[in-house]
Amino acid sequence: MPNNLDAEITYLKDLNLKELHKVWNRDLSIPLPPCRSADTLRRILAWRLQEAALGGLSPDTKSRLRKLAKSLEQNPDQSLTRVPSLKPGTVLVREWEGVLHRIQVLQKGFEYTGVEFASLSEVARHITGTRWSGPLFFGLKR
Repeated sequence: MPNNLDAEITYLKDLNLKELHKVWNRDLSIPLPPCRSADTLRRILAWRLQEAALGGLSPDTKSRLRKLAKSLEQNPDQSLTRVPSLKPGTVLVREWEGVLHRIQVLQKGFEYTGVEFASLSEVARHITGTRWSGPLFFGLKR
């Protein structure tokens, strides 16, 4: 088995289910999940190897996932889609009609071509000349 993470994950690609079981038992000190699909086990194994080499989820992410799970238990019909929060300094890039547009996230609002906008929808409207959902236009929601 290779000793660098990328090579290890690539190595998994051609293994069958029985061989993946052997890799799991050799490299991980946690029980093998009940999985009958080589593809699924390969993905879980790749995640676990990355987690072991690079660290797992941050405490904040784990907390957010626990809250989400609790919320879904209480209301299974709720929608899970939400616009991700954007940190100041993030740059959004969108090609529109052959032109690449770069938008920088500010503390309050957005900057595009040296002009500040209060919302992404305003930026999208400025670029396209029509009303758009800014998060939709910039690929932040489906």
